[in-house]
Amino acid sequence: MRGVLLVAVLGLTGCLRGAAAPVPEKPHFTGRTFPLLSSPALRLSVPGRLGDRPIPILLDVARPLSLVATACFPGGPPPPEGKVRAPEPNGMREWAMVPLPGLLVGEVPLPGFSAGLTGEKFCAVTLGSDVLAPYALTVDALRREVAFAASRSREAYSAELAALQEDPTWEGHLLELSREPIGDWPLLAARVGQGEARLTGPLVLSTRDPFSRVALGPAEAQGLRPLETAAGLPPRAILVDSVEVAVGLGVHPVVVETGGWASASSLGRLGPDVWGHFLATVDVQGGVLLLRRPRVQDSGSRQRCARTGSKGFDEEFCYALHTRTDPDGVLALSVAAYRDLPEGGRLHLEPLGEDGTPLQTGCRVGVTFAQTSRGATTQHRLPWPSLAQSMPECHAELSSGKGYALALFEEGSLPECSLTCAFVHETRTRRTVCECPPTPLGEGVNAAPRKSRSSRLPPLEERRLEPEDPK
Repeated sequence: MRGVLLVAVLGLTGCLRGAAAPVPEKPHFTGRTFPLLSSPALRLSVPGRLGDRPIPILLDVARPLSLVATACFPGGPPPPEGKVRAPEPNGMREWAMVPLPGLLVGEVPLPGFSAGLTGEKFCAVTLGSDVLAPYALTVDALRREVAFAASRSREAYSAELAALQEDPTWEGHLLELSREPIGDWPLLAARVGQGEARLTGPLVLSTRDPFSRVALGPAEAQGLRPLETAAGLPPRAILVDSVEVAVGLGVHPVVVETGGWASASSLGRLGPDVWGHFLATVDVQGGVLLLRRPRVQDSGSRQRCARTGSKGFDEEFCYALHTRTDPDGVLALSVAAYRDLPEGGRLHLEPLGEDGTPLQTGCRVGVTFAQTSRGATTQHRLPWPSLAQSMPECHAELSSGKGYALALFEEGSLPECSLTCAFVHETRTRRTVCECPPTPLGEGVNAAPRKSRSSRLPPLEERRLEPEDPK
């Protein structure tokens, strides 16, 4: 295991002050695996129901108290059962607790469950550490699944890591989580680099938000420069060369969010855009983050990868594909690249028919990767809805597909899709359309980033839209 960055973090024990609902007497989720809701960006959001209404359930290991949005109650929320005070970056906050009868996470009921009422206009239930504390969450970014197991000791993970190091196909890294002394948020030491500039310190481990974030003030004080914005708008993101959680262990390059950050004990949050490059186990109660990924072998300027159950290394093993059928019948496919992509890349896919044979179509399908390090993943539903307007013939042909297979990999990204996106190319018209994930710069932003010469905090009206927690 590579050496972990040594960072002074004030207070290694957390303290919840009258903040949370009781931890369930018996775990509801041990041994369960839930599919994540289909999305190009990795985010811990699983299907659920509130009464007869399907809703997303967000898993947030850094939030002390579970929450429910007012938008989940079209006729108005039920009368509160009482109030609870919970820590926020700006101090303690009081929440009205409302009952959630009929709440299901997947098919698992949570009888007698109550949550704090938030004014968010998007309906979702967020499960915080008051529910998630007894569990270790293992996130498979390729399969887009999260598996629940009982929390374990750090010694148990050390033994697992020792066994993993004997496996010729996998490498593992065990990182220590500390706890923020007031809010009890899980903290991980990290180093953010841009050129010669370095920002080193604790980041809040986030599972709710897809993007990492760094506080603008400390970042600029260390010489990091944000990306330029149109018409002199305040900076929203920083293009950094790397985010490392141990010496030489991290992701490069990556665009991270920036802006105001209320917590004085951390420098930002570490999101799935970094730890999602690994098969990750998050165990906040056990105080560990276990990261695993296939081993690679350098061969000249290229890398070859290992695969479980296979001997040796091969470049073919560096790419993986997983497909599933969503409840509405649409195919969702996810792909992973386990090697570095210094120039980006294009992974072509072959649509398959009912019997598994290649589907004869005039449409080429694939995924384009931006410049990135090993472990990048993305997921897309094919065909995506807007394809019916932009390419109706391709939408109709791809709707008859029953699966996909890996076909060909090419170095370099597509000019039309410079991000990590799904693409469809219509051979008849020679047109290419893409579905790209949102980024810290906004929806579908596909322009070359530039560093800013100046920066300032977002205006007050924009800061009000920021999450009400440390992420």
